[in-house]
Amino acid sequence: MPVPVSAPAVDPQAYQVSYAPPQFEWSGNSTGTLPLKTLTYKQYECLEDARYGFRIVGLPPSERGQPQAHKTRAHGLRTVESLSGHGFLSGNARDGYAITDLGLNALEVCSVRY
Repeated sequence: MPVPVSAPAVDPQAYQVSYAPPQFEWSGNSTGTLPLKTLTYKQYECLEDARYGFRIVGLPPSERGQPQAHKTRAHGLRTVESLSGHGFLSGNARDGYAITDLGLNALEVCSVRY
């Protein structure tokens, strides 16, 4: 007769998996309503790239396929301008944009329209 094997006690805190570096997790500090409740899929992709530490640049469609500098991702001009205008990205067009705490909050709470 087989002997039942009990699973070892696991501390749930010890196994928290996060795919983004800790500095790119929402701090929980920004409160209040967000300017958007739903992100487009392109906006979501852009914020996710920024969350993983990539510098975001806005380019027209004809230039998006060009090679980018190390740790830089190109997204559509309108997408980047929209996210920047809502406060989800900060920076400038010349140097690129980085995600803000508000942008990290948006990734946590906004739904995505595919």
